[in-house]
Amino acid sequence: MRGTLAIAGKDLRSLFYSPLFWVTAFLLTLIWSGMYHISLGEFAQRANMARMQMQGAEGGPNLHSEVFTRHVALVHFFMILAVAALTMRLFAEEKKQRTFDLLLTSPVTATQIVAGKFLAGLAAAWSLILLSLLYPLATMTIANFDWGPLAAAYIGLMLLVACYVAVGMFASSLTESAVLAVVMALIFSVGIWFVGALSDAVDSPAMVALFEHLSIGNHFSDFMRGGVGVASVVFFLSMIFLNCFLTQRVVESSRWR
Repeated sequence: MRGTLAIAGKDLRSLFYSPLFWVTAFLLTLIWSGMYHISLGEFAQRANMARMQMQGAEGGPNLHSEVFTRHVALVHFFMILAVAALTMRLFAEEKKQRTFDLLLTSPVTATQIVAGKFLAGLAAAWSLILLSLLYPLATMTIANFDWGPLAAAYIGLMLLVACYVAVGMFASSLTESAVLAVVMALIFSVGIWFVGALSDAVDSPAMVALFEHLSIGNHFSDFMRGGVGVASVVFFLSMIFLNCFLTQRVVESSRWR
């Protein structure tokens, strides 16, 4: 455990001290601020129009479905790009700088190395997600809304981003080229969204059910609608474990080269 935390601390400091992290955070803040302001303004206009037409009756636009859902979807899209850029440093950059060989000869196991680097990447990625949460938090000063659906959406977003961190870490472990690591992380992260589409290409009900269960979009949609299903949580945790396991095997094989 001590070795895991030491590696996590070292890599997390490396990520937070990197100009890439702060440039990424700055650009994301600009984009999210502009888009959230537009979404909130459009919602306010529709709400005023609905209030005038209904003359005070209850109903009208829903803040969660029209503002928060759109915001979470936008955050998710840019987190795919941000995580790919951040995780490429976990292994590829160390291999390029020849510090990875020193790490392999240190008194830590491959599992500790992978766990430490995953925790560092996860902390960096989740810090960006928490930054995006400031916008809904600021909204509560001007509107009342149910926190349940928003909390569920962010739980799903954090689990999905954790999957991207594990995928990006695995991609980074396969190469010493930072550019190639980013490209592979993007391909892998986007590719897992198309697994569910294979259900349209098969006729067997069992295979259709299998591909629908493997559809990451279906599981994330459940969270976006305000539900936290056990099956979806287990699915995301399984995805994280699988990619961490694959990374561990790559690191372990490097010891014997």
